Amino acid sequence: MPVDPQCQTRVSDAVQAILYNVFDGRQALVHLEHWAQEVDCEKLIRPDLHPSWLNDDALARHLDRLYEAGIHNVISTCLIHIYLKEGLSLRAFHADTTDKTVYGAYESASLEALQITHGYNRHHRWQKQIGFGLVGNEDGIPFYGDVHDGNLPDKTWNPEVLSRVHEQLKQAKIEDEWIYVADSAAMTKETLAQTKAANAFLITRGPSSLRIVKTALAEADAEDTTWSDPFTLAERNGATYRVWETASTYEGHPVRLIVVESSALDQRKGKTLEKERTKEAELLREEQARWERHPFSCREDAEQALASLKASLRPRFHRVEAAVEEIVRPKKRRGRPTTGQAIFQLFQYVNVVLFKLPDGRIQRSLDRSLTPDQRRILQGLGMDESIYV
Repeated sequence: MPVDPQCQTRVSDAVQAILYNVFDGRQALVHLEHWAQEVDCEKLIRPDLHPSWLNDDALARHLDRLYEAGIHNVISTCLIHIYLKEGLSLRAFHADTTDKTVYGAYESASLEALQITHGYNRHHRWQKQIGFGLVGNEDGIPFYGDVHDGNLPDKTWNPEVLSRVHEQLKQAKIEDEWIYVADSAAMTKETLAQTKAANAFLITRGPSSLRIVKTALAEADAEDTTWSDPFTLAERNGATYRVWETASTYEGHPVRLIVVESSALDQRKGKTLEKERTKEAELLREEQARWERHPFSCREDAEQALASLKASLRPRFHRVEAAVEEIVRPKKRRGRPTTGQAIFQLFQYVNVVLFKLPDGRIQRSLDRSLTPDQRRILQGLGMDESIYV
């Protein structure tokens, strides 16, 4: 990259110094000159390079030159030459994004520059951030990378990157078909269309919310479904897999759907499901105890509360059956109770046990004898314990 003849450093000097500084622990650019004085720049970068030349002003000017030249184009061209020179594979590429959360106010930032703005990050928090994207081959060697706005969604990023990777391959005069691997955000109409235009194949995970995915999972779970023979990918102590394949269409594009079953995932899922089942059972017991402690004064309120409870629970592992039960409780008045009230008060403290005899008859008895006070009250009313049994 051309620079002023009077400039004592080159753009490559600044880039190498920044990278070496990152490898050595990374200091702020304003301190990079001090770091350069502690290392041997002539051996690391080039002969006759003085550390004082790597000051923050010189670094800033070189970074501006890179930005004006198109940093993404510079990196892409460099990576293409590396791939071609080393004979690296250009058959399959994996793409993904991440983010960097930052703090502070950026009110004077230009609209043409990178937008540091609010967006949902991998921690599902609405924070100020910038985004990073990277595309590499099956060996993890980068082929394309970018820094983008903090609120750029992956569904928009994927088709744009597909187009840029295709342009890089065209620059390398490679017209063969290639594979683009990305997460479920790539399953969109725009990405599928761009995949076709880029002479590529897309491999992604189908979102479980799609109808074609739900249908495929249901068909794979049928008893008459023929799965592949189990196979392993690891040489030893690896999980076993089996697959089932079907075909469908999505947004006008034909797609192949492959359902994969993993033995390792089954074990982890089994433990997870057992924990969720236990947790749900405990929650239902707590709900039952809570509702039993709070009776309602009328049937209408109880039925309304029951309907609301059934709508809010939605258990995955249990079937809940609940009904409204009417309990008549005489109102206790002041003064000496009447005959009926006295009997009811005794009944509240007496448990009746039912025994089913071998001949089918039912025998009723009290779980414990009446207290002397209870017998005295019954005798005063001209009754005995036979009124219960």
